[in-house]
Amino acid sequence: MSIIMNKKLKVGDIFFLQLNDSKKYIFGRILFDVKKQYHKKIDSKIFSESYMPYLMMFYRECQLVELYDGLYDQSNSYDNTSKIIIPRVLTQAIDSKWNILNWGIIKNEPVDYTKVEFPEHLNIMSNIVKLDRGEISIKTNLNIKDNMIDNFNSEMYVPATIAYASLDFQNKREFIPEDARWPEYIKNGDLLYHPELRTKIYTELNIDPNKSYYELSKEMGFDLERFY
Repeated sequence: MSIIMNKKLKVGDIFFLQLNDSKKYIFGRILFDVKKQYHKKIDSKIFSESYMPYLMMFYRECQLVELYDGLYDQSNSYDNTSKIIIPRVLTQAIDSKWNILNWGIIKNEPVDYTKVEFPEHLNIMSNIVKLDRGEISIKTNLNIKDNMIDNFNSEMYVPATIAYASLDFQNKREFIPEDARWPEYIKNGDLLYHPELRTKIYTELNIDPNKSYYELSKEMGFDLERFY
């Protein structure tokens, strides 16, 4: 399989990241580009003061990606049967100056926007705890003094961090540089990895926790299709 030498990523592109120390490779795919898709269409001036989704502010230069199982010796070893090990994480763009790892494009596989999921965070705005998920930002009844909330604030990751997260999820921490080994990666940044708490929050909001992002956002007036 040949490597595409274009250095600008598009939605659907399968990419590789090369680990600096071991010269091995992991693979992922771009699901959504916040700057190229969201910010080209959305004008924040139309928002009310009580609504400011994380896509508008915190993640404006980021990409939503999924990462695949496996650690490979060759950059052309991508296997489209590989399972998804990290289904969603927002990172500084793979094709940006924030990426210290070598990378490249393998191929493009179109994204089914009805299956795209965004991380679920708890952020405080005007002394109110909001459940943030893509364009959705919903007021909750959670207490802002609850220390648990700090564990689920929106966090900024760089490509190297999500690469190390994929190794951690595969129990291959020996390939993570010692000075970059965290106790855990990304799990405290997404309610996905805390199902009991997630279900409790959604139940209190009277929202079906099993409803897809596409379905829920469309019901709330944010049809994801308009970006694809």
